Amino acid sequence: MVALFFIFEIMINILFEYPQLNCGGTEVVMYNLAKFFDSSQYHVDILVRKQGNNEEIFRKIGCSIYLIPFTSKEQYKLDLMTFFNSYHYDVVHTHMHSDMGLVMECASKAGILVRVAHSHNARLDIPHLFWPVQIFRNWCVENYANLFFACSHIAAKWMFPRHRNSVYVIYNAIDLDDFKFDVAVRKQKRKELGVTDKTKVIINVGRCTDQKNHSFILDRAKELKNEDILFVIIGDGPLFKSLSKRIEDEYISNVHMMGKRFDVSQWLCAADVFIFPSIYEGLGIVAIEAQACRLRVLSTNTIPIEADMQMGSLNG
Repeated sequence: MVALFFIFEIMINILFEYPQLNCGGTEVVMYNLAKFFDSSQYHVDILVRKQGNNEEIFRKIGCSIYLIPFTSKEQYKLDLMTFFNSYHYDVVHTHMHSDMGLVMECASKAGILVRVAHSHNARLDIPHLFWPVQIFRNWCVENYANLFFACSHIAAKWMFPRHRNSVYVIYNAIDLDDFKFDVAVRKQKRKELGVTDKTKVIINVGRCTDQKNHSFILDRAKELKNEDILFVIIGDGPLFKSLSKRIEDEYISNVHMMGKRFDVSQWLCAADVFIFPSIYEGLGIVAIEAQACRLRVLSTNTIPIEADMQMGSLNG
């Protein structure tokens, strides 16, 4: 399958498909892939369904961003076929789990030679007894895609059961220069938090969804309310308001909800521990970022082993 990439001459035009460009882990992976491609050989554009708040960083590295709103599968399929027939891409690379099969089917019917399905998650909260159901749920994906990527072996097994042995596992890499520990930044950010040198700052980064299990963090904060500890949660999402309300209603004063941030690496410098209680993850790129910033990571046992950078700092 890999040989497909070498039949093109000069420039290979790649289209990433994803619903919205915000500050999530998948967007970070997409950005790093596009950023470090050889621009003399590859050009990346992005197709989204909604406008996001993190599109500018992609434009700065040369990506064009196209928008096709999603109102129904029938409408999206028709618009997608029109788009594929108007813009001639060599590769369509979808990062979105839902409707992945639809995208791959349209790309195939439009004659796009390389069709990449990329798994970024694994539902470890679902008993493995029920995983064979994925064979039927992802039948269309595995029929129409001809190249399969995953961020971990367990993500490959979850999303592509029929092709799990031919999946290319591509670990979510980061730019280490962006996550270097900086003493001066640490002092400044801790000053902004209003904490002393003795205060233990425990940080989490992730969208406020059930998957990320922020309620666990609030429970632990309540238990440790008399200790010199501050919990910091960075991220936005559908549960942000309800989590903030719980903090207010239950007087959980040692939790600071910071919302969406574009300077995550600086706040990692301010912390002492990274807490990662996710119910499931495909890999957990924020755990890699935290370890790169010299933080010990306290995680659930649902984090794939590939997220351990062998620094003795990830405890699951």
